[in-house]
Amino acid sequence: MALTVPISVVIPACERIEPLLKTLGKITACMPQPSEIVVHVDGGRVKVVKAVEQAYPAARVLSSSHYQGAGGSRNILVRAAHHELVANFDDDSFPERPDYFAQVIELAGRFPQAAVLSAANHDDPVQEPRFSRVSEASGCGCIFRKSWFMKVGGFVPLRVAYNMEEVDMGLRLHAMGGVIVRDSQLRVVHDKPPPEFIDAATNAAILMNTALFPYLRFPVWLWPVAVWQIFSRLRFLYKRGWARGIKAGICGMPSHLLAHRHRREALPTLAVVSWLSLRRFPRRMEAGRPPSLGV
Repeated sequence: MALTVPISVVIPACERIEPLLKTLGKITACMPQPSEIVVHVDGGRVKVVKAVEQAYPAARVLSSSHYQGAGGSRNILVRAAHHELVANFDDDSFPERPDYFAQVIELAGRFPQAAVLSAANHDDPVQEPRFSRVSEASGCGCIFRKSWFMKVGGFVPLRVAYNMEEVDMGLRLHAMGGVIVRDSQLRVVHDKPPPEFIDAATNAAILMNTALFPYLRFPVWLWPVAVWQIFSRLRFLYKRGWARGIKAGICGMPSHLLAHRHRREALPTLAVVSWLSLRRFPRRMEAGRPPSLGV
């Protein structure tokens, strides 16, 4: 019988069967293994549900007939998880090393008060310091403490969550005293297509989310920072030659903000300013010492 550790793995999925099965194969090949794997199939994709159930019958498969988006799927998954440590992956991300979950248990023991533990992408350089307090966790490889996730309230469910999901969770955690610890030696492979393949509709949604995040969380007197962030994003897109979808993104901002105005909950100025500072200047963390929970 395979050795297991008390970790729940959660994976939001939609319509891509091949990368999902590859991810599940990499995870089940780890030693020790997580004690449970939970997959949420979005939008009622019956073929995806059947493919997972046939290939990995030990995995627990949830599904929604209505589209939840990645954030909404993760909310469902974390609520369904049986363990406090919830290892989050995308359908195309997986551990770089087979001892990943042993590393997670060790890391959780080193930082027992951390709300989230974040992995590094496999192509990021291994850097010093090894442990750092960061403003947001990696979306394709992190470990939530379920109690903290539920305390914060999970993600804002969006059909396209880029430029919103991780930063919004990071800021709300920070405002509540939560700490995100990144380990540069805990690594995941994100087997995603290059950004040149992002379609115009997705690019437009990313730009709209760039406005939505500060609209929901910044006090009004910090909205000039939000305007600067939008212009920075536009400059980045033009510099990379990714102009597709920009006009639609700009024109769609007012309706996007209006549609989510009921979710606006401005956070204290001090929390936002200190989080912006942390985003620019991550802080060294000492292994084995409880992280400061102060803002």
